[in-house]
Amino acid sequence: MAKNQSIGKDKPLNILFILTDDQAPDTVSAFGNNDINTPSLDRLAKQGTRFSHVFNQGAWSGAVCLPSRQMINTGRHLYRTGLDARGVNDASFVAQHETFGETFKKSGYDTFQTGKWHLSLDVWKRSFTHGTAIHENGMSRHEKGGHWEAHFTDFDGSKKGDKAFTRYQGGKHTSEVIADAAIDFMAKRDTKSKPFMMYVGFLAPHDPLHAPDEFLARYPAQSMNLPTNFQPFHAFDQGDYYLRDEVLAGFPRSAKETKNNISKYYAMIEHTDSQIGRILKQLEASGEAENTLIIYTSDHGLAMGRHGLMGKQNQYDHSVRAPFIVKGPNIPAGKTATGMFYLNSVYPTAAELAGLAIPASVDAPSIVPLLNGEQDAMYDTIFGAYRHFQRMVRSQGYKLIYYPMIKRTQLFNMKADPLEMHDVSSKPEHRERIAIMMKELVRWQQLVEDPLNFATPEASYDAFLKLTWD
Repeated sequence: MAKNQSIGKDKPLNILFILTDDQAPDTVSAFGNNDINTPSLDRLAKQGTRFSHVFNQGAWSGAVCLPSRQMINTGRHLYRTGLDARGVNDASFVAQHETFGETFKKSGYDTFQTGKWHLSLDVWKRSFTHGTAIHENGMSRHEKGGHWEAHFTDFDGSKKGDKAFTRYQGGKHTSEVIADAAIDFMAKRDTKSKPFMMYVGFLAPHDPLHAPDEFLARYPAQSMNLPTNFQPFHAFDQGDYYLRDEVLAGFPRSAKETKNNISKYYAMIEHTDSQIGRILKQLEASGEAENTLIIYTSDHGLAMGRHGLMGKQNQYDHSVRAPFIVKGPNIPAGKTATGMFYLNSVYPTAAELAGLAIPASVDAPSIVPLLNGEQDAMYDTIFGAYRHFQRMVRSQGYKLIYYPMIKRTQLFNMKADPLEMHDVSSKPEHRERIAIMMKELVRWQQLVEDPLNFATPEASYDAFLKLTWD
């Protein structure tokens, strides 16, 4: 798939990036979940290529969504984003590392963002020419109204100092407000001028879980199926067991409460799917659909009762993986591939397919070789981290999770036990495998510059404590 091969140099490729929040990798009907209805994403999967094993590399904070967006927008590894633990960019980041939007903006694209941003305003201004309904500070915290109420800001980069503050509350769900902004942008722009790069960041299905009544009615709590790997408690305190995400439900986890949460979660996902459908319909109406690359994913997954957990502060697949679809010119339709890559590959992939140079600061590989069918996976192994509590390395066959604070190891056979229900780390026949995988874990730590490097544990732990925050 050569650069711009399918569209010609006279017609640059548009980019539509759709990012949901906290959407587990198995919450799309086309991916095999018969309990949820997602017609828009199902259609997108049928028109494009779906990757089954795409990962968030981890987090140095409880707010996993923040480092995930840092990695997506810099294309860099977890400890190499150039941003501190609060998302504030330092001088070296400003000077050295281009962002996803910035690469397209510098190349003459009309760059637009709406919805959840979660990084600094300074980084936003470098990345986008303008945006509507931008949610700067992460999630909606109006617990009573939930995602029916959120504060949004509009910016127009063409006007110096322009900052029009608009408060949306009541009336419209945030997913509808964000979809409205994306649709309005496409409807009003001059399609004969610049190509566009759109970054659409939904707040949903992050808690608080709220969806319109018509969607909630489709998922009666008593009819929901419990996950096969549902547990009342996690087997042990794996670190941050009582963090905000985990205390959203009671202990022990009850079947009734879990089903109630899943029903709202699924309703919220279907409602978001309907808003994605509205955006894709407007893209078709604009006449630019055939000339647009669409990448859909989420920032990470969510436990929702699996393994006795509710959140994403863990290394199980339901939390570290995300759904991922690519659709565009010359992209194989209806294909499923493994992938074995990180979310930070979004940036270099979009740049390569648009014919733009990938900045040297980008760590992640473009997945064009996967889209071309040249290979099925980008990496043989995947690394994961959560604060100083957890480290993970996995191949397609096995996953090892190590908990350095309690010196505990888990090992799962991912082929025979994809739901990670049977820890086989204590079996003698796996001793050599565990030793080999620990060496691979250390190799990854060195590559991503993990401060908690097991090769020098005492020195690195002090460095890590300076980096992390509660």
